[in-house]
Amino acid sequence: MGKGKGDGLECCKVCGAAACCCFVLLLVLALAGLGIAKIVMGAVHLHDCSIEYLIPIWLIVSGCAPILFGGMGKQSNDEDGDSNMCAQVCGAIGFLFNLSWLICGSVWVYPNYNTVTADDFVQCTANITTNCTEGNCDKSLITFAFAMATLDWIFMGLWIVIIGCMICRACQGSSRA
Repeated sequence: MGKGKGDGLECCKVCGAAACCCFVLLLVLALAGLGIAKIVMGAVHLHDCSIEYLIPIWLIVSGCAPILFGGMGKQSNDEDGDSNMCAQVCGAIGFLFNLSWLICGSVWVYPNYNTVTADDFVQCTANITTNCTEGNCDKSLITFAFAMATLDWIFMGLWIVIIGCMICRACQGSSRA
C-alpha cells in the first residue's frame, strides 16, 4: 500500500511539469505569431496612416525586436563569468529597447486611435475644411495597433513583476550566504 502513494505523487510531478512545458510552448508560439502578425500588418499598411506615419513602422519594429533580442539574455553555462555578464547586459539592453519602443508606440497609437475611431471623425478634403482632421488612418490598422500596444503593456508588466521577483530571490539568496 505504501508504494502507491509515492507513485501518485511522482505522477503528479511529471504531469505538472508536462503541463508547464506545454503552457510555455503555447505561449512562445502565440507570441511568435503575434510578432509575425505585427510585421505583416505594418508592412501591408505602411502608407495607409497619414495621421501618424510612424504607427506601421512601430508595428514592424515591435514585431522584429523580440526576435532579434530574444536570445541575448540567455544564461551561458561557461565557467567564464565575463560571457555570462555580457549576456545579461545584452538582455538588459534588449529589454530597455523594447520598453522605450513600447512607450513611443503608445504615444503614437493611443491619441490617434481615439481620433480615428470617434463617431464624429471627419477627414479634411478639398470640400470639407472646417471641423475636420488632417490625415486619416486605416481603421483595421489603428485598431490592431491599439490592441497590440495594450497587449504589449500587459506582457511588459508581467515581465517587470517576474524580473522583480527574480531580483528579490537573488538578494535573499546572497544575504543568507
